[in-house]
Amino acid sequence: MDTSNLSGNVYLYQRFSSSKQEGNSSLFRQGEAQKEWLSRHPNCVVVHLDDHPLIDEGLSAYTGEHIEHGSLGRLVAAIESNVVERGSIILVEHFSRLTRMDIDKSEELIKKIWKNGVSIVTARGNNYYPPEAVNDSKLRISLIIEIEKAHEESLWRSKKVQGSWDRREELAKEHKIPPKMRMPFWLNSDGTLNEFAPVVRDLFELHASGDGQVVIERKLRAKYGDIKPLANVNPTKIIRILKNERCIGRVYGEKLYEPVIDEATFYSAQRIHDERLYTSVRENRIWPLHGMVKCGHCGSGMSIQQTKGSLPLLRCSRKQRSGGELCESSTTFPYVVAYHFFLIYVEPVIMAMMSDSKRLQGFELERVKINQEIKKLRTALADAKAQYKSRIEAGKSALATLSIMDDLQEDIDLLEDKMSEVNGNISAQKSLKSISNDIYQLSVDNPKDYNLELNKTGFKIGLKDKKLSFKDPDTGREIASLLYVEYNRKRMSYVYKFQGIVEFYNAELFRGEVRSKDWSVEKLLHPRRKSELQPNDIAAMMHNLKIHEQSGTFFSFKVNE
Repeated sequence: MDTSNLSGNVYLYQRFSSSKQEGNSSLFRQGEAQKEWLSRHPNCVVVHLDDHPLIDEGLSAYTGEHIEHGSLGRLVAAIESNVVERGSIILVEHFSRLTRMDIDKSEELIKKIWKNGVSIVTARGNNYYPPEAVNDSKLRISLIIEIEKAHEESLWRSKKVQGSWDRREELAKEHKIPPKMRMPFWLNSDGTLNEFAPVVRDLFELHASGDGQVVIERKLRAKYGDIKPLANVNPTKIIRILKNERCIGRVYGEKLYEPVIDEATFYSAQRIHDERLYTSVRENRIWPLHGMVKCGHCGSGMSIQQTKGSLPLLRCSRKQRSGGELCESSTTFPYVVAYHFFLIYVEPVIMAMMSDSKRLQGFELERVKINQEIKKLRTALADAKAQYKSRIEAGKSALATLSIMDDLQEDIDLLEDKMSEVNGNISAQKSLKSISNDIYQLSVDNPKDYNLELNKTGFKIGLKDKKLSFKDPDTGREIASLLYVEYNRKRMSYVYKFQGIVEFYNAELFRGEVRSKDWSVEKLLHPRRKSELQPNDIAAMMHNLKIHEQSGTFFSFKVNE
């Protein structure tokens, strides 16, 4: 068909499927082919959708990912909404840039485009597929050939790549032969560490210190400058590095490379990320309870705000950001009441649990490792189930997929049994009787690191209306709660009711008070700073000591391990 007289708006679409192609010449080649076609069609005018280029980087046309999450999906939506004028053209390098899906799904996509009067043109080959092709048998046959060719090529590539990966996995697992593959930037081709290993170690250290991906990226660039590994680094790639098992030398589950960090550091990073333990932790944290209190209404973190020398207050971060629309929590809550609850009733329990976790760190590490393996297998099982459903709906045999599902479920069951055994060992050896000197001293000498360790436990204090609660994150059982009753102006104290479980507390029910005169901003910021005691400090200590004796925990703060 002669296309030399084509005219109208042209939308340029480009795509590549693998993130490994990022930065190579793929987009350049596509762009050159499109420019050459446009030079031969002077009546065609290039337009943009919302002033953004239509480029899908690292999105597959075989799975339809580019339609669900990419620029092509955005373009199709604009076509169906009549934002794109009838008579417009979508120009691609090859038809395979538009779709590699099977015939049914590809035709469904094309009909959405045709139905609204938009044509498709391939720059290489100069193939023109206008809406009229729906009733043109010759053009439809040509189109079906294009679709089948693109789909089969993708299927062949997939099988070829899978076969190659299967072979590599077999060599690694059966013969302990490191697979030949593209190495991460910190490894040489033989699997040994190179000069960029310190970058990875710093990345993990910054993550463990509470920094988010954006801050980590900024600090790495500030320290190392324009080195090649940081050329294309971004927050998403930082997470990929944190989760890459080659950091501990593992590939296909086997230790075949030189590790850049130890397993404890690696699996600690997995737990921090997966369980979002540092979600509410900020770089400029100064308050001991930073990140430890969450809103009982919406689950958001509670921000700590203090102005003009007054005692600080707790506010729901989400309520504050949304102007009160997204949370029903009360406006404010006295920070001193929350800190008193933590200091007298909660901290000793957490410290005792932290002491046990440190003593049983081998079991704790094993638990995190098993949990990671279970998560990976469950993801694989979910994918297998989706494939099984797809094949059944298409009337195809799914026996092989069913067998894979059975194997995956059996592996999950075995790991869950192993997890139960590890949990049993931990429970049997837990004492919850004492607090180690190291943990207590950390709270005195390094409050910031101590705050991170607190957040790493996963324990949170919930605040709903006027009630503070402390629960076991594993069982959901409420260990202790404090209900703020009123502020007694005559005594200048916050009156509360405490309730706790008999295993940990001297009194299950207790009525107490927090005297505002016992606290200052400086004392709240540095509760354990050593300084010369004033009469008010001694009175406050005696007041808290009395409360601790009557209702506090059984735990001692300074018992050797």
